[in-house]
Amino acid sequence: MIEVKIEPLKASHISQILEIEETLFPTPWTRGMFEQELAEDPGGDGPGSHAFVAMHRGRLVGYALAWFVEDGVHLMNIAVCKELQRKGVGRILLEDLIERAVAAKKLVIILEVRAGNKAAHEFYTRFMFIRYGVRRGYYADTHEDAILMALDLTELTEGRRRGKEEPNAE
Repeated sequence: MIEVKIEPLKASHISQILEIEETLFPTPWTRGMFEQELAEDPGGDGPGSHAFVAMHRGRLVGYALAWFVEDGVHLMNIAVCKELQRKGVGRILLEDLIERAVAAKKLVIILEVRAGNKAAHEFYTRFMFIRYGVRRGYYADTHEDAILMALDLTELTEGRRRGKEEPNAE
């Protein structure tokens, strides 16, 4: 596993993210889409877009983008540059997102993943995401189905709520 530092997405990161997008996705997001996500970032743990990058030796090597809504999180995208995939960067990004979700008292993280992306299915399953549905023909570029997955954070979030509400027993 390599060492990375997680930091909030900045406008100066977008060019590097676009390079990763171009190499990984059949229909990459555009600069405008990332700029819009950045504009929707509320700061803190409020509702809206939350985007973070993984930096390794001053280079952007991955990113995660999620929407915090009411009591849940919708993971829109998590990506790692090809040469550092399976080196722990994705795991660090997802663990960071889970920690942020629990701190914000969210109860679930949901996502869509291409039906044919077996590596992503295995990755999310290792984190205890479960499959709960299918969106037929969801991806406009290939008409591929999307598998819907969810991670229940209730126990983690409720435990944190109880821990903060209970007086110190000492």
